[in-house]
Amino acid sequence: MKIFMNIPEGFRNNSFITPKIKNRLAVVGSVSYNLTKEPLCGKQLAEAIKDCDVLITGWGQPLIKPEDLGNVKLIVHTGGTIGGIVDLSVFDTDVTVLSGNHYYAESVAEGVIAYMLYALRNLGRNEQQLRDGQWIWDVRTEGLIGQSVGLISLGAISSRLIPKLKVFTDYIKVYSTHCDPKLEQEMGFKYASLEEIFKTCKIVSVHTAKNPETIHMINKTHFDLLQDGALFINTARGAVIDEEALIACLKEKRFRALLDVYEKEPLPLDHPLRSLDNVMLFPHMAGPTYDMREKITNWLIDDIVRFEKGEPMQNIVTKDVALKMTIS
Repeated sequence: MKIFMNIPEGFRNNSFITPKIKNRLAVVGSVSYNLTKEPLCGKQLAEAIKDCDVLITGWGQPLIKPEDLGNVKLIVHTGGTIGGIVDLSVFDTDVTVLSGNHYYAESVAEGVIAYMLYALRNLGRNEQQLRDGQWIWDVRTEGLIGQSVGLISLGAISSRLIPKLKVFTDYIKVYSTHCDPKLEQEMGFKYASLEEIFKTCKIVSVHTAKNPETIHMINKTHFDLLQDGALFINTARGAVIDEEALIACLKEKRFRALLDVYEKEPLPLDHPLRSLDNVMLFPHMAGPTYDMREKITNWLIDDIVRFEKGEPMQNIVTKDVALKMTIS
């Protein structure tokens, strides 16, 4: 089996393609590497993989079309979403697409729980106060136990987040455009409208994929509904919310926000969000955690082995799933 690694040397400090991963790939097949500084695409990619069976890609991969693939029968994307990376027409061919989406979702769900606890317990502020010489005995904090939580969209992340939230609370509402009463009962949440979630939930967390239909889906109408003292969290994509509207509403000091994603990344130094003391800002780091990168690649290699043996693979992305994924 011939494999082409289209992740450039040094990309993300080689965290996905470690020496351990290279050694394992060498056992799995004959591997050639992209020795340039950028992922190949178009004619360059087609030339590089013309005799290959497997193409491995990563973050920053330009759009791959059927005419680029030659004899390739398996695309293995070490990222999560393949939106904007694998053209939908590829799914109409005999090429199988894999991604690390399941593992990304699990790690992000873990990150969201951490963010909720961090914000509710004011961990950042209280740690800083102690560093500044203050010792406050009567610390006013909140917990996640028994809180009302609203999740915007029910996808891979929310599906993994709900069981983690159930450890703390049974008051979970979910907004989804595709309601499944059986799933609602099995997982123990309640479907609700966007308006109901923003009006009744103490914590609102966004998990909507970015596509042309969801740009600025969350706007001033929804922020105005948030109850005093609410916590708004976005770990999805910055463009899903109207950032200007959020800033205007945050200036009213009625609620707090914790943001991991922004309409422009990196967040500009002069961005107005930086001047607000009721917003917590993080640099698109909800997941996957750094230690997961090698693990994700290793799990995907397990599927490459299954592919060669003709066995069922665990990380297949279907066209229906791809249609719902965030466009990079």
